[in-house]
Amino acid sequence: MTAITAVRLTPVNVARTTGLVCGHVIVELEADDGCTGIGEMSDFQHLPRFHPDVGDLTGTLQSMLAGTDPWATNRISQLLDEAFPSAGSLYDKGAVIRCGIDTALWDLRGKMSGRSVSSLLGGAVRTELPVAYPVFRQRARGDVEENLERVAGRLDEGFTMFRVYVGGDLELDELFLRSLRTRFGDRIEIKSLDFSNLLHGTAALRFIERTRDIGYALVEAPARAGDVAGLAEVRRRGLVPVSEHVYDAASALRLVSERAVDVLNVGLFALGGITPALQVIAIAEAAGLDCLIGTTQELSIGTAAAAHLGVATGCVTVASDPVGPLLYRSDVVERPVTYSGGALQPPSGPGLGLELDPERLREVAGPLRWERGATTAIVDRVGSTS
Repeated sequence: MTAITAVRLTPVNVARTTGLVCGHVIVELEADDGCTGIGEMSDFQHLPRFHPDVGDLTGTLQSMLAGTDPWATNRISQLLDEAFPSAGSLYDKGAVIRCGIDTALWDLRGKMSGRSVSSLLGGAVRTELPVAYPVFRQRARGDVEENLERVAGRLDEGFTMFRVYVGGDLELDELFLRSLRTRFGDRIEIKSLDFSNLLHGTAALRFIERTRDIGYALVEAPARAGDVAGLAEVRRRGLVPVSEHVYDAASALRLVSERAVDVLNVGLFALGGITPALQVIAIAEAAGLDCLIGTTQELSIGTAAAAHLGVATGCVTVASDPVGPLLYRSDVVERPVTYSGGALQPPSGPGLGLELDPERLREVAGPLRWERGATTAIVDRVGSTS
């Protein structure tokens, strides 16, 4: 029996183009056959505002996993769930930890067998994963023109689908949306307005009613976190399909049973990796719902995992969200994932199809940290101000 021999965790700090420095942990799982699987815990820069002790976490995972058969999926999932139970929150840092290990295990199994992760998942049903490029919230009037220019640049690169964050300053949000449609017309598609659970359902409904003429395919998280009744009310009255993130199978079942959504947002970071995501996908398929692959905007390792899952899943029919490698100033792999014509290309080769670049990894390695600045900078994914 092949067994895991070592767990190595490397904390890294990588800046986004917005200036926000995000903390990730790169996972390496070594096996006694010489193979090493890589994963990514991303990103820890969400609230609540703390980071794990990476040294202590390494020791914990080493004691849990050393000597374990990497193919023992059920046993390892049970161990991870017991050690890092779901907190019932979208930004559960225990789920981020589980995700990094689970991703590395799928990569390790692929490398051991010479098969891609999408092949291990049953085979690709599409060749690429269409994605929507994110436009972050308007915080000042100057952001409106800057974001319009950002859209113009991405349009030139082949992106025609965009996801717009709203829910902060609603007047600026509407100004941007109308300016976006006036300037670009039907050259672009607005996949969704992402409310990020910032508004009560009634407030989101009022905004939807006054902007529905702009044209967007769906609304995301248009109620406070956990307010399933609010989501259901928006779905009934808003006349626009509703999507919401899920953080475990139980939350997916509740959304389905209360007819609160049309689309399940399957984010590996929120669920704890590919293995628990498969449970949610099964629920969606049984309920006849569509899915999209969500993101916290990972580096290439986490993005590749999303790509392999997305291309191997039939019900992922809505444009997905992982564009992290385009939002960061550096990466940790030899060849970052690529995009073409507004779609994410799953890397070829065994496992995730990626290899770490030791030099790139050293350049960004260092203790996880928080920069000084307002909490709103974290929520809005922009650089902090001291």
